[in-house]
Amino acid sequence: MRIRATLHCMAESEIRSMIPADKLKEIKAKCAKPVFRAYVVGHEGEARGNLVGVGNIVKKWFSDMVQKLNEKIGIGLQLFHGHAETNDTEGRVPIGEVVAKKIMTIKDKLSSVMIGWIFPDYCNLPLDVASIEADVDLEGSIKGGNLFVSDVNDITGIALGNSEIETPGFPGATLLGQLQAFAEKQSLKITLFEGENTMTLAELKQAIQESKLQPSDVFSQDVLFADPAIKEQVQEKVKSVTGYNIRKLEELTEEKVTLTKKLEEANAKIEEGEKEKKKLVLESSKTKVGTLFEAQKTARKLDEKQVKYIQKKLDDFSPEKPEELEKEFNTYLDKKIDEYSEIAKDVFGIEDKDNGKDKGKTGGTEPNEGGSEDTGDENKYTDPTQNPLIKTD
Repeated sequence: MRIRATLHCMAESEIRSMIPADKLKEIKAKCAKPVFRAYVVGHEGEARGNLVGVGNIVKKWFSDMVQKLNEKIGIGLQLFHGHAETNDTEGRVPIGEVVAKKIMTIKDKLSSVMIGWIFPDYCNLPLDVASIEADVDLEGSIKGGNLFVSDVNDITGIALGNSEIETPGFPGATLLGQLQAFAEKQSLKITLFEGENTMTLAELKQAIQESKLQPSDVFSQDVLFADPAIKEQVQEKVKSVTGYNIRKLEELTEEKVTLTKKLEEANAKIEEGEKEKKKLVLESSKTKVGTLFEAQKTARKLDEKQVKYIQKKLDDFSPEKPEELEKEFNTYLDKKIDEYSEIAKDVFGIEDKDNGKDKGKTGGTEPNEGGSEDTGDENKYTDPTQNPLIKTD
């Protein structure tokens, strides 16, 4: 339900007296010259208002419900510019807040009066109509026009508007007044040097200007920084600098993350390139293994069986240091020749003492005394003169 009211005349002193001192101090710390306005938001009698989902209806307000309406208005309740389609406040921008409330008798009617602080950005708007958005219980008949408010459950917000557009629901609602707080008091008298001479605040300012005094010449640093106007400016500057520093830190952090990622990608490419380079060098080295083996099998005078065995093992050879290919291959060849000799001995019982392991390094062995080359221990098994098992007659 929405209940419209308007503004009328109230003394500034009375408005000021309604605002709690701690609330005034809190607002003063936020705004150097806050604007307060007094609104009648409900009174005894008939009122026309919009019932959400139904439309405009007339209902009666009795004194006990006006009293309860006033109790439900909370300090800090948000003020809005105009109504929304419903009483839901989510997503709406507040233009002020309730700072005080009071039950008063105005023109013989019990009335609920609310003092609202209008935020600086909205204090110049022609806001002379107030409309409470409330959840109330109604009894009686809509058709018979005998509706009355039987309970006030909740006040969700107060909408402010212009009386040239909005029609007040309470006929007797009037503008109570407006207070520009902390305005300069031109009539202030100041006693100098405990004497009888006095001057106004304007005269004192003029004297300070004529003497070319700075504020720090008159007041201490603590007093200057305690001044609401100075304090607000300092807080804004600090907030601005802090915000700038936070933004720069965020930018530098993002830049660091980007550079770190690029560095990691570059290192990964370098590492991949090194691997590819080593792979190419290794493959290039392995193409030379066949040539090295051809040279070594001749130099070492390897027999046919040794050559066949070692050829099957050549693909297993992979140098650790391609630049020392020949040295590593000779070592590998020595191992394979030893491996072959062990297999020949263990499997076939053939012991090859002169297996060609060092022939490539020493230049080979000399022929035997008979003028024929030593073909190894294998001859004693095929020579009848050496093998008594072979029958010759």
